[in-house]
Amino acid sequence: MQRLQAFKYELKPDGGQQRNLRRYAGSCRFVYNKALALQQANHEAGEKFIGYVAMAKHLTAWRNGTETPWLKDSPVHPLQHALKDLDKAYRN
Repeated sequence: MQRLQAFKYELKPDGGQQRNLRRYAGSCRFVYNKALALQQANHEAGEKFIGYVAMAKHLTAWRNGTETPWLKDSPVHPLQHALKDLDKAYRN
């Protein structure tokens, strides 16, 4: 007989950790919305869908740009995953 067991954990971040988590979530939301606006403008212009690799290059430009230097404060992997989520949504 096989027994399945599960564990439940609750995260209790302190004030600084909560602030960082909110900052990371806001950065991901900003990148997702900026990429979505770029996709929509591209579609209205009659161009083809922009893939993940090209969007990742835009992300690098946004992180190194002068308008959004605060994106460098967030880890890059969640930002890339936001772009992957958008790419998957467009492909579906």
